[in-house]
Amino acid sequence: MKSINQFIDKALSISDHAYEVIKNASTNIKKVKSKGEISNLVTNTDIEVDRLITNFLNDNFPKHNIVSEELGIKNLDSEYTWYIDPIDGTNNFVHNYPSYAVSIGLFYQNKPLIGVVYDIPNNEKYFAVKDQGSFCNNNTIHVSSNNSISDSLFVTGFIPYDENYIDKNLRIVKSINLNSHGVRRLGAASIDMCHVAKGVVEGFWEYNLQPWDVAAGSIIISEAGGTVTNELNESYNFDKCIIASNSLIHSDFIEIVNQS
Repeated sequence: MKSINQFIDKALSISDHAYEVIKNASTNIKKVKSKGEISNLVTNTDIEVDRLITNFLNDNFPKHNIVSEELGIKNLDSEYTWYIDPIDGTNNFVHNYPSYAVSIGLFYQNKPLIGVVYDIPNNEKYFAVKDQGSFCNNNTIHVSSNNSISDSLFVTGFIPYDENYIDKNLRIVKSINLNSHGVRRLGAASIDMCHVAKGVVEGFWEYNLQPWDVAAGSIIISEAGGTVTNELNESYNFDKCIIASNSLIHSDFIEIVNQS
């Protein structure tokens, strides 16, 4: 395997360029299209940033696979795969709600290697490297030390048009609200995961996410001392349900999700 540092340096560099494009576009009137469902939106900025990052990675790592939300899949049968979400939280971006991010993750042999999540409105750049820890704006971050569900705060998300999971998720929200400090819903999974890593919330769960939503956030959580699994407490591998926590409440958290 090549030096990890070259990967994180390039990912951080292109995330800075993406930040500038999105930040400049945030105050403009957005040209919005719907990708089938009324609330599944894409803007010109999504496509512009996706192309910016994809072209950069193609130039620097031409033999790597790339999976991006807007431009699709380039499969070269490489051991390296980049996952790109140019704007995680496009609906928030369209409405100027301050929770959206660039998310870039790199997997090696189907395992997370590096991750970068740049929270644009709050200018917080989260990143992690396998076996080197997690950081926010170059400061080391750790999950919280809270070991009780009753003293914990949670965050979730759900796709409004996905009827298969809305009712189930609302039952989980009810159960957790009755047994904790509550549930928040900010609308950008990558940022939700970084908040677990930073220790401001204890747990995050969501159904039916895509690989580009979680590839970066998963390693940022694990390198901060947290745990990321599916609802069966198995290693998360882009399953239908992701459950992430500070590790200390994980088994109780999974029990609530499954019982709901």
